[in-house]
Amino acid sequence: MLLLAVAFVAIVVAAVVFAGPRAGTEPAAVAAGVSDTPTTEADDATPPQPAPAAAQNTAPPAAAATPPPAAATSAAGVSSDPGGVNELIAQLRPLVAEPAAAIPDYDRDRFAGWLDRDGDCVNTRHEILQAEARYFSMAQSGCSVASGEWFDPYTARTYTNPRDLDVDHVVALADAWVSGAYAWADDLLDRFSNDLGNLNAIEAGENRSKSAKGPADYTPSAAGARCDYLVQYATVKVRWQLSITPADFAATERGLAGCDPRAEAAGGIEPVAPRTAARPPSAPRASTTTALPGCHPDYRPCLPNLPGDALNCGDLTKEQKPVRVLAVGTDPYRLDRDRDGRACTS
Repeated sequence: MLLLAVAFVAIVVAAVVFAGPRAGTEPAAVAAGVSDTPTTEADDATPPQPAPAAAQNTAPPAAAATPPPAAATSAAGVSSDPGGVNELIAQLRPLVAEPAAAIPDYDRDRFAGWLDRDGDCVNTRHEILQAEARYFSMAQSGCSVASGEWFDPYTARTYTNPRDLDVDHVVALADAWVSGAYAWADDLLDRFSNDLGNLNAIEAGENRSKSAKGPADYTPSAAGARCDYLVQYATVKVRWQLSITPADFAATERGLAGCDPRAEAAGGIEPVAPRTAARPPSAPRASTTTALPGCHPDYRPCLPNLPGDALNCGDLTKEQKPVRVLAVGTDPYRLDRDRDGRACTS
């Protein structure tokens, strides 16, 4: 009997210790559902004429079981994955180099002014003003922006007179020149100077302060624009395969580290993707070839990954010739005229 009593007591104690919570009981820590994603002034604007639809991206983020940290968004509503910061730095690192010892003197006239490449009488400057405006009206000719409203993130101020704004090359033309553009053919120089992905409308005085400086010597007056600026600067360098000085690389790497909300630096914001062009190029064709960062996947050695058939043999330096077409018949730049796998041999 004594043994039965002891066994009964043991069973009761075990039931008390191992009993789970009642069905339906929720954990004490429940997400409050409060978003700290900042809004932009453009959210409250009621423009009489909307900006081009291609300058907007309002697709909602995909639902997730555990929401990621809220990301800062640009006026265009585009945010990037924090993992993209490390990837961008990794693509930029192989380009670190001091300028060549002997290169021709920089000549602004080697680069084109504002062009009208699509023949609609609106040149590149006014395409940027259209793309970045909260609203705008055109001159009677239909070829230029006469008025509107613009928020300049570099100064965190709003402007209504387009004459107050310069269209700035994020990677300045003089910077590009010493970073490798000095060896480009004229047509490629012209395309770079009118590359919509390298252009922003900012206050004229801010543009003068920036001049040809890189991240080592310049940062936007408004601290909130720092991450956008660094992402765009680095992206242009990678896309055009332009070298970056050790000082500019160090400043970019250091600055981008503070743009990841999960980084140690408190108060940083997640970087946003650079603004896209008002008329973006068509999506790149899928390729099974693994490309080097910033290089076109169908060619060796490295050629800039540009849209369409934007590159020809005359644009290449002697170091880039001859070109090997990795899959004969897959030649988006149409360099391999005789389809033998080797192009630009002369």
